[in-house]
Amino acid sequence: MQILIKLVLAGIWMGLIPAVSGVIWVKRKKDYTFGESFLAGIIFMFALAEILILPAIYRKLSLHFVTTVFTVIMGAAAVYGLWELRKDAKAHIRRIRRELPQVSFWMWIAATAILVQILIAVVYAHMDADDSFYVATATTSVQTDSVFQFNPYSGVEYKILPKRYVLSPFPILLAVLSRLCGGLHPAVMAHTVYPVAFFTAAYLVYHQFGKMWFPEKKREQGIFLLFCAVLIWFSGFSVYTAGNFQLVRIWQGKAILASLILPFLMYLGFEIVLEKNRDIRGYWYF
Repeated sequence: MQILIKLVLAGIWMGLIPAVSGVIWVKRKKDYTFGESFLAGIIFMFALAEILILPAIYRKLSLHFVTTVFTVIMGAAAVYGLWELRKDAKAHIRRIRRELPQVSFWMWIAATAILVQILIAVVYAHMDADDSFYVATATTSVQTDSVFQFNPYSGVEYKILPKRYVLSPFPILLAVLSRLCGGLHPAVMAHTVYPVAFFTAAYLVYHQFGKMWFPEKKREQGIFLLFCAVLIWFSGFSVYTAGNFQLVRIWQGKAILASLILPFLMYLGFEIVLEKNRDIRGYWYF
């Protein structure tokens, strides 16, 4: 029962909270989808974590303080997003009812392939050697209530912060979310919860590309997403490909950069270039 409660909290913090807080950033687009708001919310969560964690490292603040501030800001953003969502709730329901029967056969095949990838990533979790630092850093932060102050290899306090990692404190976000999910162990969070959220976000980016390149063509959008899923599935010819990073270690910051953040930035760039007559500021706030 306890683990079930923790998983429900994980679903709230990795699914519901980003989806509703992301409404703030896409609300100017009148026909925005929940996928777009979820993507915006995930990016907002990353940005907020970076802004909070970096000063906390240098000021040697406690993890519970960072977690409290993170909770307040994300909670406030989610409440405001729900308030904005309430205004257009009926329109969203009508659109979903109208578009759901139009989902192509190929899109369902693509969704099935993606679901299989998520299940494999969760059930047959890859144990990566880098976890000895990344996941261990999150675990050390949780146990010591600190923010990047102790070496996870030895438990000794850092005299000099590791320059290679300190400006990208993704493991500390894992520690914060571990606290918020009822104390769900960072290793469980990374290997079980993260793949579900981040695989979904990564493929939503590819779906946005499909909608941009094949507007009003549901069949072609489904085929494109299936093509992306197959391409990623067979990207294990090297351990350095973005697809391989996504498949086997999506819980690491460098994998998020390669499989989610950079493709999303490319998508936004294409939007600016291709939609010359549209004010991009009226489409995405960022």
